[in-house]
Amino acid sequence: MTDFGVLLSLAGVVFVDALHERLEEAGFEDFTVRSGWVLRTLGDEELSLRDLAERMGLSSPGTLKAIDPMLRAGYVERAETSDRRVRAVRVTDRGRAALACATAFHAEFEASLATAVGTGDAAATRRGLESLVERGSANLPRALTP
Repeated sequence: MTDFGVLLSLAGVVFVDALHERLEEAGFEDFTVRSGWVLRTLGDEELSLRDLAERMGLSSPGTLKAIDPMLRAGYVERAETSDRRVRAVRVTDRGRAALACATAFHAEFEASLATAVGTGDAAATRRGLESLVERGSANLPRALTP
C-alpha cells in the first residue's frame, strides 16, 4: 500500500498536470499554480507589491519575481498610483479569463471524482483535505487559507 503522504502528493501532481493541460488548450500555456494564487489574492483589487506580498506571505522580492512573468504574459498590469514610489498591480481581462478557465476546471475535476467514487466519498475527500489545510503551515498563502 502506498504511504498516505506519497499518495496525496501524487494526486496533486495528477491534478496540476490535468489543469495545465486544460489551460494550455485554452491558450494559457504560461499560467502556473503561482499565477493562480496571485490572481486569486488580487481579485478585483489594485494592490501595491508590498500589500500583495503581505497577503501572500512572501517577501517583496519574491512577489516581484512571481509577478514579472505574469506582467509579460498579460495576466496582470501595473496600476497607476498617486505615489510614484508605490508599484501596484491589478488583474487584466486575460488574467480573469485564465482564472475563470482554471476555476471551471477545478469544479469539473471535483465532479469527475464524484462520478468515479460517488458523491458521498467525494464530499468526504473534500472534508479531509479541508481538515488538513486547517492544520495550517507557514508555507500556505495567507490570503487563500480558510
